[in-house]
Amino acid sequence: MKQFEHLYAPITVGSMTVRNRIFMAPMSTHLADTQGRVTEELLAYYAARASGGVGYITIPSVLIEKLSRYGTYRNVGLFEEWHVGNLKRLTDTVHAHGACIGAQLLHPAIAAPSSYNEGRQPVAASPVEARAYGELPRPLTIPEIRTYVRLFAEAAGRARAAGFDAVEIHSCHRHGLLGSFLSPLHNKRIDAYGGSVENRARMAVEVIRAVRELVGAEFPIIVRMSACDEEPGGQSLTEGMYIARLFERAGASMIHLSDGSLDIPWKTTAPSGTPQGFNMDYAAKIRRAVHIPLGVVGRINEPWVGELLLEQDACDAVYVGRALICDPDFPNKARRDPASIRPCIGCLRCLAAVNADEPFGCTVNPEAGRELLVNALRPAGERARILVAGGGPGGLTAAAYAAERGHDVTLMEQEARLGGQMYLAAFPPCKQEIAKASGYMIRRAEEAGVKILLNTKVTSELAKKEKYDLVIVAAGSRNLLPRFLSGASQLVTARDALEGKASVGRNVVIVGGGPVGCETADYLIHPHLDLGARSRQVTLIEMDTVLAREERTSARSLLIARLLEKGCRILTGAKVLSVEGDKIIYEQNGVQQMLTGVDTVVSAAGFTYENPLAKELAAAGLSVHVITETPDIQTAAAKAFEFVRQNL
Repeated sequence: MKQFEHLYAPITVGSMTVRNRIFMAPMSTHLADTQGRVTEELLAYYAARASGGVGYITIPSVLIEKLSRYGTYRNVGLFEEWHVGNLKRLTDTVHAHGACIGAQLLHPAIAAPSSYNEGRQPVAASPVEARAYGELPRPLTIPEIRTYVRLFAEAAGRARAAGFDAVEIHSCHRHGLLGSFLSPLHNKRIDAYGGSVENRARMAVEVIRAVRELVGAEFPIIVRMSACDEEPGGQSLTEGMYIARLFERAGASMIHLSDGSLDIPWKTTAPSGTPQGFNMDYAAKIRRAVHIPLGVVGRINEPWVGELLLEQDACDAVYVGRALICDPDFPNKARRDPASIRPCIGCLRCLAAVNADEPFGCTVNPEAGRELLVNALRPAGERARILVAGGGPGGLTAAAYAAERGHDVTLMEQEARLGGQMYLAAFPPCKQEIAKASGYMIRRAEEAGVKILLNTKVTSELAKKEKYDLVIVAAGSRNLLPRFLSGASQLVTARDALEGKASVGRNVVIVGGGPVGCETADYLIHPHLDLGARSRQVTLIEMDTVLAREERTSARSLLIARLLEKGCRILTGAKVLSVEGDKIIYEQNGVQQMLTGVDTVVSAAGFTYENPLAKELAAAGLSVHVITETPDIQTAAAKAFEFVRQNL
């Protein structure tokens, strides 16, 4: 039996035959220009995925109306005729690499804020505010509903003319227009478009019928829908099964099944720690309710996961999302060497960036969204001897890229292991996938020919003796130990607590409630609040009124929920005034209070980037570059990539 034989079986949907069952899920990149046109960057991004072997690519959030911008000015558009020729460039590019391509037609509704749409109030099924946006939408009138049905159909006609092999109608997560009509949490109407499940599905059904009438009997119409809302009072799974059947009767060719809703994003774009293929059971049930193919999305980030879902008849195709951002060659590598796939760690930094309308990127793959720059790379003109000091993500990335370009690279790490703080980042619950990224970076450096020396401290004497042409210092950061904590009975850094270099007691106070402090608390506190004899009490003290403010993904919500469930004592808006022995005095809301019986204080109060090695090397006359101010894996890898790309 061939490996992954189910993944690589072709599938026919209407008039479209796809070479395998790996479908690329719709994920925003904001690589279009401000007029909705494709750019060279966008073409290069999708060309990389198409040449990487994916069967079908979904272009996300293609707007059917100009003033419905989805939190950015850089959405692809299909609302005017001139878009047809523009998007033909994209479909031709993808087809040249043997992949099929579809346009996801979207009206964002409440997710189209007035700030991006010339002050226009968002529209929706009902005037119900979404927590994520905080702007009250205006309910559509029935004549307006008919207008939007027509706009969807016209955009589908343009998609077909532009060479798309299919269209996908966005009807899920209750943040798009059709999804807001489907969900009883947003749809409070009492007319023909509200109340019963048939009425709530009516607009989506009318859109499918209108599209089918315009594009013909065989052109594939894929409908993206949620299995359920995953919230009390929301669309149920039973309703989801019936809605899928209504969509099939209306003319849908295939269902693309997702789950959850806008206010619980950990179900729609699940973070690290979420089970792989978590929509499998939902997909199997909805697939039995219809007679058309069904594809499913949801943390299908390794080939075996997709193969298992197909083998178990849960679906007919698997939608792979962030794993294809992380490694565009995922499908090809799965066939020849699955272990070589660059692992997606579920950090959601790609999503956080586009949600904030910031440059798109990936933590583990600094090339994502920058494929044009990568394509411009050439082998080094002159082979240089390069020393990299530090074996964390910055050092490993710099060393691998430099060696791959043809340089003679040696990496020295003073510890007995590689990975730096990335190694420790995998210790807290739900962060274990970071270990996969560490292993990948190490293997890549080794395969590129980097000479790796552990337990070796870089000095200016050593570097001069070996006559290195360049020293790249990627020594990372270290935890701060503020002086005002020095009076504690036992004071340790978060790093030492995670690594097991210090044994912490039973009454622990963590000073600093940023992501590191919260994750350390999650690691140290016992999983059951059973008040047993060896239960550990953990208290978090944070000056800010919000814990882990820097964490902008749905991982934060799940992290805080775990801390609350485990009984972690959380003090926000609190400032530590003094620490003496087992006593901590802090101020909260203008009132001084005391914690007693504290046997361990853990400092998670930030990092320092002091780097005396760089100064020493420069003073010795050596050529030095410092990869510094790298508070996370993504920043370290991105800075390393950019330096090598521009200078080596």
